Amino acid sequence: MEVISVSGLFSNYWYFILIFPVLYIILQFHKLNFTLAQILKKEKHLDVATRNDSNAKAYTFRWKVQKLSYCFLKEGKSIKSPTFTTDALDVTKWSLQLFPKDGNFVSVFLKREDFSGPETIGVKYQLAFLNTDGSILKYRDIWQTGFKRGECSIWPVCETREEVFELERKSFLPEDTLTIQCKLWKQQEKPVVSERLFARTIFEMHRSSFVCKIDNFSTFMPGEFATIKKMKDGLINFDLVLKETNDYKRNLHIGFRSFDDCIILFSIKASIIDSEGEKVNYENNEYFDGNSFQLSFSKNMLKEKRSLYLPNDVLSLYCECILSTVTASYECSSCGTPSSVIQEAVRNKNEINVGKEQLQLTPALVNDLKSMYNNAVLCDMELRTSTQSFPAHKAILSARSTVFRKMFSGDMKKKKSGYVDITDLEDETVLRMLTYMYTDCLGDLQMESASKLYTAADKYDITYLKRRCSSFLKDNVCPDTVCGVLVLADKYQDDDLKSDVHDYIMNHAKEVFDAQEWKHLMTTNLQLAADVMCRKVSQDKI
Repeated sequence: MEVISVSGLFSNYWYFILIFPVLYIILQFHKLNFTLAQILKKEKHLDVATRNDSNAKAYTFRWKVQKLSYCFLKEGKSIKSPTFTTDALDVTKWSLQLFPKDGNFVSVFLKREDFSGPETIGVKYQLAFLNTDGSILKYRDIWQTGFKRGECSIWPVCETREEVFELERKSFLPEDTLTIQCKLWKQQEKPVVSERLFARTIFEMHRSSFVCKIDNFSTFMPGEFATIKKMKDGLINFDLVLKETNDYKRNLHIGFRSFDDCIILFSIKASIIDSEGEKVNYENNEYFDGNSFQLSFSKNMLKEKRSLYLPNDVLSLYCECILSTVTASYECSSCGTPSSVIQEAVRNKNEINVGKEQLQLTPALVNDLKSMYNNAVLCDMELRTSTQSFPAHKAILSARSTVFRKMFSGDMKKKKSGYVDITDLEDETVLRMLTYMYTDCLGDLQMESASKLYTAADKYDITYLKRRCSSFLKDNVCPDTVCGVLVLADKYQDDDLKSDVHDYIMNHAKEVFDAQEWKHLMTTNLQLAADVMCRKVSQDKI
């Protein structure tokens, strides 16, 4: 039997004491390596699934709400944007809802429409307020796993009304326009391409004043009505209605019949013109959403002072009214340039819904026409400026312009030569005109380019292009540009544009008359400036 010495026992003991920790460390190291390998394998798999998907697409929807100060909404009511479709997100449809008076805040929610796509979908999105240069003023990133049909987003992006309308108005509301952006993509994807979508909602104020006369007023009976005014643009008719109460008082009401859903609110003020031609200050002035309101004078009261208020049995009323209307357009682009426009109108007075789509050029058609133009496929005509030639198709030019149609139908010389000289237009203007004729797209207009395009549209009788340029000029006019637009409207005898410009000057008289452009107008076109001043003096007298 082998005898182990004390020294040998202790040496073996220390050997075991030292070897076990080393073995433990080795085992833990291998376990850690295995765990890391599993994690890396999962991340690699996840990376392939979510980050390298070449088909993944995001959508960037930018919505401009113009002339927001003309939006007279009550607390808790919302403005709804046009609806946009996201084909890559299971063909779901979405819109934005703006609450200008959400307590002390201005809030924006994302809403999923309830008529397309799966019951639920997981999405990530960002809601933001933008500055004029596209930079973000305020944003909120949101991850919503189960976004149901017909549901609104859990969280909005919001800012205080004081910040938006007062403290930082120049940033949030430049030229009275609020710009909102929504970026949207699938929850488990990191998109590599983005489709840009554009929409615009415009609030307008229409001012009008008129005198109406009701002959044989004493024979006017309860239940009868007389149309006292038909607005020239067909928006609304005003009627004088006599209603009898239970106590036999016969009260006068002014009712309205609207022929356009774009009207949301209006204000009217009525005064009696007495026998001396003076306006008696019986007036009502309030915004409301009903269809009639009671005047502060009754038939009985008028008959009591017949000689003053009913000379020759004629009631004369002087009325001033203000209409608030809203229209919207939806523009879609996959490459940064809007490709189609849908005009829409208000359908609901509790929720201003401007998302109902009408006739629209399909993206496929637009892309095909654009490709034909860009690649000069089968072109049979050239438009030549002093520096450049633009290939085009006679069929497209003729379809869009009556001037070109007559030119190609009757002028054999033009047919054979294969070109039309338009040296009075700049290259950029011709390019914009052709782009519109092929794609119905205006691109990124500025006031100067819009004025030049308006001139081209008038010359070649491209009616819808002229209207859209006119709308752009109306929507973006300011004290520094209003004189130029006035000269343009006067030159082309555009009464509608001229009327809007006059209204703008009347409402911003101090800023306009202090501007250098007004002084220049008085020097170069004294008659036009004098017409404006006469109108201003007449308005001040009223």
